[in-house]
Amino acid sequence: MRFHHLFRRAAHAIAFVLLLAPAICSQDSTTAEPSQVGTTPAYPNNPDGLRQLLHEMMLAAKNSDRTTLQAQIKDTEIPNYKIWFTTTFNQGRGESWAGPYGEMLSRHENEFEGFMLKLAQQEGEVSVQKLDAAKRFDPLTVPLDLYLADWKNSAPKGQDIIHIGYFWFLDGKFRWDSTDDFFGGPPKPLLDFTPFRIVEKIAPVYPPEAKAQGVQGTVKLHVSIQTDGSVKLLEVISGDPLLSPAAMSAVRQWRYEPGRVKGKPVNVDTTIEVNFTLN
Repeated sequence: MRFHHLFRRAAHAIAFVLLLAPAICSQDSTTAEPSQVGTTPAYPNNPDGLRQLLHEMMLAAKNSDRTTLQAQIKDTEIPNYKIWFTTTFNQGRGESWAGPYGEMLSRHENEFEGFMLKLAQQEGEVSVQKLDAAKRFDPLTVPLDLYLADWKNSAPKGQDIIHIGYFWFLDGKFRWDSTDDFFGGPPKPLLDFTPFRIVEKIAPVYPPEAKAQGVQGTVKLHVSIQTDGSVKLLEVISGDPLLSPAAMSAVRQWRYEPGRVKGKPVNVDTTIEVNFTLN
């Protein structure tokens, strides 16, 4: 009798565990689902989309959540900015913007963060208008969506309109144009850029083997004009292998007056073409 009693108790315990198993599995599968926290919201390409983004920035600033604010500002950087500037605008203009944009981006973002923290302490609202990019950036080689964001101060004795900045819409996101400085005052160009210029140019020596085979053409080089005026070779973009070494050897000897931002020399990436013709 005692054996049968123990057997029945064991059977009941097993049955209870089996009944609990689906609930336990259900809880495990729920826990295993990936978290959706931290996903980047999508802002539509219109004034309301940019207004929403700036509202989120302002909210982070009001909450003194600088980590979130810094991440939001970082997300407005132009991807592959060197290529974008030169393909969107003409070559010379694009190159004159790309170098200073990269050199000064970190400082500008810090200033923009401080600006947003300051605005968050005021009463007002964000206003956004879409602009004619082709008129502002003539010539423009590709279509471009451009917006101007303002802060309308509602304080009785406050400034009526405070400019926040220009924003482009690229690759599905709004990108801040840090090359224009507002920060509470009238717009002023931050760049004040003086382009580099050649001061000493060494002609390449035509390779005998290329000349014997009748090889001619253009070698295109990606270089960086350094602050001391020297040339740093980055890569060969295109050109015949028989001609490239001679082009590189010559360009390494070239000297420039460096590009300057507000009088300070800066490195500037650019492209140089070296032509080889048999005549």
